Amino acid sequence: MKVDNSNIHKSYLLAFINQTYDIGEGQKIEFIPKGEEGYCYSLETKSRGLYFVKATKTVRNLSPSLSAIYFLHFREKRTYLLPPIQSKAGEVVEHFDSYQISVFPYINGNSIYEGKLTLSDTSKIAFMVADLHKIEQNKVSDLLHEQFDNPFEKNILKLMHTLEMNDKTESIFRQQARELFATEQDDIYATLRHMRAMQKQIQSLPLSFSITHGDPNYANIMRDSNGNLHLIDCEWLEYGPIERDIMAFTENEYFEQFLLEYLQYHQNAKLHLEVFEFYLYRWALQEISDYGSQLFFGSTGDEENEHAWKELQPYLPIPHEEIRKSLKNIKRSWLNVKINKIQ
Repeated sequence: MKVDNSNIHKSYLLAFINQTYDIGEGQKIEFIPKGEEGYCYSLETKSRGLYFVKATKTVRNLSPSLSAIYFLHFREKRTYLLPPIQSKAGEVVEHFDSYQISVFPYINGNSIYEGKLTLSDTSKIAFMVADLHKIEQNKVSDLLHEQFDNPFEKNILKLMHTLEMNDKTESIFRQQARELFATEQDDIYATLRHMRAMQKQIQSLPLSFSITHGDPNYANIMRDSNGNLHLIDCEWLEYGPIERDIMAFTENEYFEQFLLEYLQYHQNAKLHLEVFEFYLYRWALQEISDYGSQLFFGSTGDEENEHAWKELQPYLPIPHEEIRKSLKNIKRSWLNVKINKIQ
């Protein structure tokens, strides 16, 4: 989150971590305005050790995915995966009030998103993603399987039902969002119906599943002070089609090079345009759901509402034309890569 409206008392959280983890006595904890799915903090111990703390409020149990990351990092030597630190009880997730707490080593560096993507980075990222996808499924148990559901439909319908409410005291950002949702409501309902049709279509495809990160966007790829790259924020790790991850790299200038490098390590990979379309639309609906919820059901703070309003606008109106262009680019790049392999 960009604003700390978690109602977490940092002194209490620090005391909880000191009691629960064996990382040395923490003396300072500070909020970091990063991410959208949880509240992030840096923790410094008396011995000047640095750690990254994430507090996430979700009904999803994060233990299976983070346990898998811990296993893959230490047992399978996938050191590009940033592992959680186990608590004194041997858990990768601990509960603090209504939050799931996870603690990680602190990476002294910046994300690819904060810096500049290079061709060399693209090659390294393609290797990491392909290597993750090639891990045998029997290495890890208890991960969820992609069901191609749309968990955001229910919340979007809830948002639509609030349109009739008229609170003259609400912020300008909420008023603007309410007008935008009202203007786009027919297209929103049509897109939800299209999603249900795509779900049925995809479930009939001959897809093979791999271990997937779920959100390997450039904000979740860190470069440390030694130039090494790390995949972070692995809470959405689950079995799914490889398109679930590859979608994150379709919009950059090195996408074809990414595919070429990816196929060097995962030679039998096959892509399905229908799956990319599903994920592109589901991503747009997730952003509409998340930022709409922040505006209508979240904090009333102007700073947070302004941020949510700014982040909502690229996805509403729903970017159908941008999605069509993305699918066209994916198809063209995939054909070029296959031709290159033949030659």
